[in-house]
Amino acid sequence: MDKNQAADERSRSLFINITVVVVFISLMLGFMIHLNNGSTNLRRLALENLAEQFSTSVSNAHWQWQGEGRPEIVLLITYANKLGENETLIETDRKPIFMSHLGWPKAEPTSQGCANIWKMLLNMPMNIDGFKIFAEYYDGIKLNDNPLDSVCRYRLSTGPYFEYKVFSGQVLSVKE
Repeated sequence: MDKNQAADERSRSLFINITVVVVFISLMLGFMIHLNNGSTNLRRLALENLAEQFSTSVSNAHWQWQGEGRPEIVLLITYANKLGENETLIETDRKPIFMSHLGWPKAEPTSQGCANIWKMLLNMPMNIDGFKIFAEYYDGIKLNDNPLDSVCRYRLSTGPYFEYKVFSGQVLSVKE
């Protein structure tokens, strides 16, 4: 009976060890999936914020272009939300922006041209939390035979993106 009891004890011990390992691995996988999904949402929120800043800069440049008599280049100046010493405005950024004849920020009709528009409008690197943002140019003629439908798409390697319609100045919201 001692040999039988010893064999049963070893079997029970092996079963408990396997169960503990399986539970531990399951918890770790669940935790990793949860963290991965959360960081995707953070990247999407960051891209939505950048799309909003991009849209604001496009609109500001357009109205400044109108107000200055439709020049080829406008100098977009950004100010802080608070007043400085002597109740004066605090300038935080200056960006020269090349404008099209329609009054929207422009660049060459290439992916590099779209990247240049990003740099002119946002004046920041094309990345979110270490993930590169890709700028892609889509020619309206190739999309649907309408050159006015040309767009610059700004996207992460996978997942969300937003688009800038080059000839109408419209910034389309973040999509998956």
